[in-house]
Amino acid sequence: MFAFGTILLVLAGLVISERHSSILNFPTASTANFISFNPDWPSLNGLTVCSWQKKAYSDTNRYWFSYAVSGADNEIILGEREDGVYVFYLGGSSFGVTVGAPENQWVHVCATWDSGSGVSTISVNGELKKTQENFRKGWSVRPNGNLAIGQEQDIVGGKFDASQAFVGRLSNINVWDFALNSSDIALMYDAGFCGYSTTAEDPILSYDDILSQDLNGDATVVEDRSCIDLEDASDGQVLRFPPQSKASTANFLQFTPDFGTDEFLEFSICTWFIKTYADQSRYFLSYAQSGLDNSIILGEEATLGFWVSGSRILSDVFLDQQRWYHLCFTWASDSTSAIYVDGEKVKEGNLAQGKTKTSGGVMNIGQEQDSLGGGYDASQAFAGSLYNLNMFNIKLTEDQVRAVYANGTFCKKVPDEFWKAGQVMLAYKDLYNLIPDGDVTFDNGEEAWRHGAMHCGSLDLDEDAHKPECWVMEENTEYKNKKNGNLGYVVGTVDEAKAACYASGACKTLTCYKKSGGNRCDMRSSFEKSNGNKKKTSYTYRC
Repeated sequence: MFAFGTILLVLAGLVISERHSSILNFPTASTANFISFNPDWPSLNGLTVCSWQKKAYSDTNRYWFSYAVSGADNEIILGEREDGVYVFYLGGSSFGVTVGAPENQWVHVCATWDSGSGVSTISVNGELKKTQENFRKGWSVRPNGNLAIGQEQDIVGGKFDASQAFVGRLSNINVWDFALNSSDIALMYDAGFCGYSTTAEDPILSYDDILSQDLNGDATVVEDRSCIDLEDASDGQVLRFPPQSKASTANFLQFTPDFGTDEFLEFSICTWFIKTYADQSRYFLSYAQSGLDNSIILGEEATLGFWVSGSRILSDVFLDQQRWYHLCFTWASDSTSAIYVDGEKVKEGNLAQGKTKTSGGVMNIGQEQDSLGGGYDASQAFAGSLYNLNMFNIKLTEDQVRAVYANGTFCKKVPDEFWKAGQVMLAYKDLYNLIPDGDVTFDNGEEAWRHGAMHCGSLDLDEDAHKPECWVMEENTEYKNKKNGNLGYVVGTVDEAKAACYASGACKTLTCYKKSGGNRCDMRSSFEKSNGNKKKTSYTYRC
């Protein structure tokens, strides 16, 4: 589905309007990458700064918001002083809070200050994390300064330090000249990453104001497709690594996965795979834990292999270059493991029986880790492309592997029954939301086709319209998990809610129920996870 208009949802004084799909990208730690301008605001006796941010660094002392005035370069600074410690500087004073800031995940951060009361706060993902009393009480932020996004100023408008430069992405940055209350901040977070949210009073500096400024260096504005159309944003997005001649330890996608459980006794991983190398030993996925760098490895060692907890099974299959294969690897602690190629089992054997897998490790797509999060070898680096890589929390049966393979239909995504059963523990769209390192890219359309993939997903708006027959009713069911994306709610008839859901351009699911004598329908951006509830009925758009 695509959005054909704008719907306004009024929630407790908060307005959720059209969605911002423009993301500020700061790709490297360089003093050349920034936005810098005079925001032209008056003396301020109150302040709120909010932003969505996704960091792509693991070191410390990096800052994304810096306002400096003559004689005071630390008038306002926001960033990360130590690993996982968000810090708020105001007039040279500061305080911080440890939140364990994750890499490659969108986080919503707000800092507030009120001169009259001296109360200042830091909120993360809608939750108040720190309140500081008597913080710059009676003071005022001075006017006629310079604001830098992506850098920390040591003089007005300059003297940047590459070791303090922000690396990652920022979105929906807004500044108010008063302290927002915690309820407003929570509602902004609940609107979701794609929801453009503001208070009844406009910000003194809006995200549109910031986007209108000049970009310097390699700072760019990128479009996030997940905020443009309703379909899975990863559709047709092929994860491409450079060919063997340019294989490097710098090329990978690395993160700490959220498996939704502390430990697991079975899993399966399936993906489309094409290689652009001629040698024998390269690996496309590794999961490492402290003290166990070979926890899970997928790749080739002369032939296609599967490693778990240091043990391995090797098939007799040698994969040809420049040909797409569908690969599945299944494991369970109490039974045999298997490797599948194009829906057919090519190897079965005992593999790490009696072992347990735990969360908290490092997942790397494109490299084989010889230490936690490192120890790469360029001769083992993957060269080729992957598509629709998903990890399941079950050992797939042969029939289930064939269902995922879908008779070789490249563009077919994971069947709905796996989502409804809660069996997808790591989805390809989660990978698409990460920031690749090195020369790794996501290609789609003509670019993906040029590198051997297929066109997936229709962009023909003329063929797309709201189809009432596409709604599927699910009685005694609700969708409420945060991963389903809270988009607000509609009070009215179910048909009115369906029309509003479709028009929003991001809604896939409605959960409807009686409240305060009327009918209320909560809007969600996904139908991946559901719960039973006898008082609620859900509707999902399945076309």
